[in-house]
Amino acid sequence: MKKVKIIFLALISISILNLTACKKDDAADDNPTISGGSMSLKVDGTAWSASLASQAVNTNGVINVTGSDSDAHQVAITLLNVTEPGTYSVGGMGNQNGIRWTEGLASTDSYLANFALGSGSITITELTSSKIVGTFSGSVANTSQTTKKITEGTFNVSF
Repeated sequence: MKKVKIIFLALISISILNLTACKKDDAADDNPTISGGSMSLKVDGTAWSASLASQAVNTNGVINVTGSDSDAHQVAITLLNVTEPGTYSVGGMGNQNGIRWTEGLASTDSYLANFALGSGSITITELTSSKIVGTFSGSVANTSQTTKKITEGTFNVSF
């Protein structure tokens, strides 16, 4: 039994040495930003850009493009059954496209334009199997019916 404990402790020691001896990727330390592209907009005239991450997913007819920063700000656009460049409306019954702006963690910090609230448009200028590029704008509202104006929204993001 004593041999088993010694072997076990030796294996743990070797594992710890291997983990601590791994060299960190210096490039990752120089730039902690994770990004697959860019997103920016103006909210009530104030400019904002995604500085933490920009990403896009195109799955089963749903395209979702999202950008965020480290201060709990996030923008997302959602398009359903879009397969080519064009201008797509947001808002109104039966319309499942959407724009979401979030500026904090409280429930009233999320503003939407979707089938029930707000309105807007999303213009796709380039759509390939690996990339989506376009613009968006609209009027978004939270659950308290406070509205924000989104203008000059742009995205250029890889899938």
